[in-house]
Amino acid sequence: MLSDRSAVPDADEQTRSTSREPDDELARDPELERLRRALAESRARESELQARARMYRGALEAIPESVNIRDAARGHWYANPAAHALMEVNGTPEIRGAEREWRYFTEDGAELSREEIPTGRALRGEGVSRVTALLKDERTRRERWLEGTAAPILDERGEIIGAVNVVRDISEHRRNEEALARRSAELRARDRENASLIEALEALVQQLSAPALEVWRGVLVVPLIGALDERRGRDLTERTLEAVTRRASRVVIVDVTGASIEDAVAAEQLSRLARALRLLGARLMLAGVRPALASFLVEQELASTELVAHLDLAHALRAAIDALGSRSA
Repeated sequence: MLSDRSAVPDADEQTRSTSREPDDELARDPELERLRRALAESRARESELQARARMYRGALEAIPESVNIRDAARGHWYANPAAHALMEVNGTPEIRGAEREWRYFTEDGAELSREEIPTGRALRGEGVSRVTALLKDERTRRERWLEGTAAPILDERGEIIGAVNVVRDISEHRRNEEALARRSAELRARDRENASLIEALEALVQQLSAPALEVWRGVLVVPLIGALDERRGRDLTERTLEAVTRRASRVVIVDVTGASIEDAVAAEQLSRLARALRLLGARLMLAGVRPALASFLVEQELASTELVAHLDLAHALRAAIDALGSRSA
């Protein structure tokens, strides 16, 4: 008679069955499954945080300005390569030793204490602060102008746990500014010299261009050179009226051969002179009138009413002498 082995399991099969049952029970344990999921999520978050940390560190190291992060006790957490180069150290651990040799000065030469530089002010709770100072490194004997900005780092409760400091070396910028200031001062001094020279030349031109010369008894000739603006017009009138009064002149010839009378201002100055002379019993003649000036005087309606124009000084002088002779007769 054959025995039925399928109805009674052998010892190996029983052992295998017994060993599988605890694994199955663990696999079905909800708490264990929850812990596994939590562990997987924690590892994923850790991986993400590490990736972000690498990105932030890479961003800090790519910044061309010096970036230095300190804790509340002023210990250095981090300094980017630009900070190492600026501080002339090989790594962050060397900064504390190097900074013992640093002294900071304001633009007027006053020395700043550690509490007055931006990092010290930020750690004291003064918020964002900015300072421009001259750094004198006693170790390297170098001097550099720096512009530093610091801000406090706060935790979730608003407590200060550190400060971040950004520094730029502005020495070259300062040198350029100083050179520009010196150049500007030189130009201003030169402008003042030029202005003084121009005033002196203008005064000389006025004296030379409008002398009242008596060329005949009762006849004055006033040569006019250059543009006739309002100021020169007043000077011309004053000088001419003074000469007419002093010499009892009856005719004034203004020689405009070398003058520029091409606008209404110049024409008005001549008209004012003519009216003033008429009040003193004298008359005004123009000599050296060119065709363009004649047309301009006609346009200004001055040709026939107030001004008598002649081609050159010789014609004007002949007309003045004739006029005086006819008066005498």
